[in-house]
Amino acid sequence: MYSIPFGKTELKFDLPLGMKALTAASRPVTPVIDLTEAIDRTLSDPLESPPLRELARPSDRVCIVFTDMTRASPDHLLVPALLRELEAARVPDDRITLLCGVGLHRPASAAEKLAKLSPAVVNRYRVVDHRARDPETIVNLGATQSGIPLTVNRLAFEADLLIATGIVEPHQFAGYSGGR
Repeated sequence: MYSIPFGKTELKFDLPLGMKALTAASRPVTPVIDLTEAIDRTLSDPLESPPLRELARPSDRVCIVFTDMTRASPDHLLVPALLRELEAARVPDDRITLLCGVGLHRPASAAEKLAKLSPAVVNRYRVVDHRARDPETIVNLGATQSGIPLTVNRLAFEADLLIATGIVEPHQFAGYSGGR
């Protein structure tokens, strides 16, 4: 009998006779004690990139894609930190759009947006949901070599600076979430 973490429980299963399993374990890492400080430090000294405040220009149209309530990404900490960097770069509030990456999920409720971002952020910035089934909000980029249609949200496509938050985690249908 094998078991793997699944949400807050474990999924137990047997393998068919003759099938072998390999167990992989992550390396132990030191936990981050102060997540806000770690986010600020990382934004001020990112890997292989200038800091966001140097990349952003006051004239940029900025789109920040944040996760919906189905993901445990700490957007309530990430998005305000990103907005502070954009403010330091003198990007006006009306040049910034926060796009909730709901994918094919239902739109985020007002309460969910407040929980993900905070009332201060929701009341100050334009916050919209991705609407995958609305052709007016989608740009068709053609198809992959294997013929799969390639589309992207219009706000993300038209942004001069596109930023996405998120996490990578096991997903029961897709293998892993994020970066698909």
